[in-house]
Amino acid sequence: MVAPAQPEQPNTETQPAQGAKPLDFDAWLASQDEAIKGLIETRFTTLENTVKATRGERDGFAQEIKKLAAGQKEGSEARAQLDNISAKLEATERRAAFLEEAMNPALQVRNPRAAWLLAEAGNHFKKNGTPDWDAIKQEAPELFGLPTARANAGNGTQTPPSPAQGMNEFIRKAAGHGT
Repeated sequence: MVAPAQPEQPNTETQPAQGAKPLDFDAWLASQDEAIKGLIETRFTTLENTVKATRGERDGFAQEIKKLAAGQKEGSEARAQLDNISAKLEATERRAAFLEEAMNPALQVRNPRAAWLLAEAGNHFKKNGTPDWDAIKQEAPELFGLPTARANAGNGTQTPPSPAQGMNEFIRKAAGHGT
């Protein structure tokens, strides 16, 4: 069977040449004019400030919880609840740090959630609490690498695409010999 030819797309600035290295954000940003750079810098600064403020609030809450827990009697119900909340907060922080690191393009993590579950189950963390990416990669290499696209014309339609027909099938059908 002969598949129909794919139409060629024009080579524009947004599409790298065939065989070329994929676009890098820093290289792209360097090629923009100053107005665009200023807009992006302002947006990034705003986002960074928001993240810093949120982390500051989180750290403040953690300190408050620890102070409250220290002020309670050892073995009391309130102390147990505050210790439980503190442990949950630390686990959430650890997971957030893991997922933030997993989003680093250099690691090429395909499924950060599965990597987190694997790291937790196998205790793949270094002494300082950071993920042991080598151990995670060794246990599940399929979680790493560049993502592959599902390139099937029927994806999302709940029906498979019709089979491709070549010139032979058209000629046989026209001659009355095809199905």
